[in-house]
Amino acid sequence: MNRNSNWAYSNVILLISIVLLISTSFLIHTGLLKQIVTSIFFAMILLSASCSIKRGSTRLVYFAIGVIVLREISIFLIRNEYLDSVVTITNVLFFLIIVIRLIHQVAHSKHVSRDVILESINGYLLMGLSGSILFALLERLQEHSFTFSGSPDHLFSEAIYFGFITQTTIGFGDILPVSDLARLLTVIIGVTGQLYIAIIIAMLVGKYLSQKGNNH
Repeated sequence: MNRNSNWAYSNVILLISIVLLISTSFLIHTGLLKQIVTSIFFAMILLSASCSIKRGSTRLVYFAIGVIVLREISIFLIRNEYLDSVVTITNVLFFLIIVIRLIHQVAHSKHVSRDVILESINGYLLMGLSGSILFALLERLQEHSFTFSGSPDHLFSEAIYFGFITQTTIGFGDILPVSDLARLLTVIIGVTGQLYIAIIIAMLVGKYLSQKGNNH
């Protein structure tokens, strides 16, 4: 199996891992079981995301392994609020780097293929996941920043729900940002989500029309 095949499979695994993480966050509510399952899917996301990048993937794999190790330590060994915050921010930083690299790959692709579409979808989902993680972090550091239920077991699922609802600008109004920082973060997530769609769709449409014109 060559490098291109590994890269293509990484995009598929990344998409499946993100979908499974989001799904299980709503379906599993038992504390320890939820932590174990979430840790497994996060590790899969981090590793497959680093392998989905064509250039510089080796360094990203090392970065991903470091984030995984720190995350496991903060969850199962050392329960420290500051360490948890550092791990969360590092996790989001890693995802944002991946999103930027995926956008770069889409921009430099010559044709609109299945892999390019997968990259676009994965980038959007990783942005939503990053926003959700930041919402959960803010709620832990500053309680009642959002009108969440207040249950620690449901915090992550509620943050994911609110994160993707905000990014898609659906806005049902069942969860609201209360603090000023929460409102600012909500605006940022909503705007970046729409900008991502606008930029990616413009790229894909332009490449498709160019590709179609070259075939005639």
